[in-house]
Amino acid sequence: MQLNVVAIRIWLITFGITLLSFLITTIYYGVFYSREIKENYMNEYEQVIENVESLSTKDPRFLLENIESINGFHPQVNFALLLDDTYTSNDDEWVLPFEEEEQKIILEEPGIIDNINSDENIIIRTDKNKEYESNLPYVFHIKSTTIDGENALLYSWADLSFLVTLEKRISYLLTGLILAHLLAAFYYYLYLKRNVSEPINAMTNIAFDYARDDFSHQLPISGRDDLSELAMAMNKMGHSLETNRMVVKQEKELLSHILDNVETGILYYDSDKTLLLSNPTGEIFLTHYQIEEASQSKQSDFVDIEEKLKDVFSTKSPVEFTIELKETYYVVTILPLLERESRELRGFVVSTKDLTKEHRLDKMRVDFINNISHELRTPLVMIQGYSEAILDDVAETIEEKKEMAKIIRDESQRMNRMVNEMLDLSRMEAGYIELQKTEVNLNTYLRNLLFRFDTMAGDVEVSLQMEAPKETIYQILDKDKMDQVFVNLVNNAIRHTSMTDKDEKVVTLQLLKEQELNEIVMIVKDTGTGIPDEDLPYIFDRFFKADKARNNQISKAKGTGIGLSLVKNIIEAHDGFIEVESSFEEGSAFIIHIPIVEDGEYDASEW
Repeated sequence: MQLNVVAIRIWLITFGITLLSFLITTIYYGVFYSREIKENYMNEYEQVIENVESLSTKDPRFLLENIESINGFHPQVNFALLLDDTYTSNDDEWVLPFEEEEQKIILEEPGIIDNINSDENIIIRTDKNKEYESNLPYVFHIKSTTIDGENALLYSWADLSFLVTLEKRISYLLTGLILAHLLAAFYYYLYLKRNVSEPINAMTNIAFDYARDDFSHQLPISGRDDLSELAMAMNKMGHSLETNRMVVKQEKELLSHILDNVETGILYYDSDKTLLLSNPTGEIFLTHYQIEEASQSKQSDFVDIEEKLKDVFSTKSPVEFTIELKETYYVVTILPLLERESRELRGFVVSTKDLTKEHRLDKMRVDFINNISHELRTPLVMIQGYSEAILDDVAETIEEKKEMAKIIRDESQRMNRMVNEMLDLSRMEAGYIELQKTEVNLNTYLRNLLFRFDTMAGDVEVSLQMEAPKETIYQILDKDKMDQVFVNLVNNAIRHTSMTDKDEKVVTLQLLKEQELNEIVMIVKDTGTGIPDEDLPYIFDRFFKADKARNNQISKAKGTGIGLSLVKNIIEAHDGFIEVESSFEEGSAFIIHIPIVEDGEYDASEW
């Protein structure tokens, strides 16, 4: 059985105070009050006895004649008169003997028996004569006197038998009171248990339930006492806590959802620089950083975040810096969290933003500007040089002038093509692409397309192959836009295949019809240099040029870095997608997937 300390304390204090009061009252009565009463009675009895003894001396005859009246004067004082000088219980010389009840009591007292036969004056008082201590307080006197010349003995007896009887009754009463007190204490304990202990225990259990976020129980309310009001207050507190818990839970879930989905990494450290909270983006950064730290801890230019935290701890000012890890680029901000009033540091919030894409885009943009400047400068120089040669009559014959004019035309077309590619890419990315779709015989279209590269392939000793099914495949598409796609892909395939030293240099164009997948698949596959694994995720990004260092060593390596981005946009405009498979130094395969659309299945007004 579970007991409440408060109820036990109340019970013990109440029981103790009551018991103490009872004991003090009893002790006072037994030690002081009872003794005082006994002494008063004994003094009174002795005074009466002395008065009668004085009378026996002054007027013995009067005493003899009125002994019976005198003996009834006081109910607790008894006198006996003996005219003989010896005491015998059956002696007929007694003028007035003690009554049988008093005789019985007197004979039971050894102190009286020892002196009762004496003819001398005897004075016994038990409260003053310690040798005569008895359970029954009494006064016993023997007074010798002479009546008509004859010796006589006056016996005086007074006891407190009535008071002893009263004390016994009081002791019985006290015993009853003690038992009643114990019974009342037991019932008082039951009352405290039911009305104090059990409600407090119930409130304690409810408080623990609230601490465990369990608000399914409520305290019963009966009456209008303090505990009932406390139970009512706890029930209201439970409702309030449950409401606040729901609000906090929703806010926590919202915050967790925001933290889990925000692109910025969040790391929260306490003042001891211990990580307490992080979101997935922050954990990714921390993992990359720890890997980089383990491999580059000895490098002097490596940014140490712990040192940055120490700087913020000392200055209590935010800092922002950049960390360039392997293939990633981060901007990191450390914000100190300060108490509003004391300005003491509670911790740090480290926010990380992955600017790898933007950083790479800036690099590609710079490369693009450099590339396009180089690509435009070369034809401009040639156009300027040959035009000046024509104007200065450096070319003496008509054939030489025509040759120079042809070079000027080719370089102008090359510049125009680059400008058109850039304009097309800008329009496509802005959403301003217009497709002029017609039904195209893909077998014939791709074969003729491949034939256009025979001369270019032959010059670099690259073999062109065509793989297509026997059945004729028709598809609705924009032929001019698809020309841009395959010109870029086949041109790149021939160029990268020519860079290898392999005996067999092959570029293959494949055409497949996947009826089950409801799509046309066209593949441009080569046995060229392949694409490095680290460049594969970025080859369709605008301005990106894979393996730039090696390409720059090839005199015929030309390009602006927007060709594959243009290819991707054109394919997606046809509701398709393009993917690439490549092994470095083995070759690459660009795979185009376009949904099957036959004549009559599309609305030309949509395009």
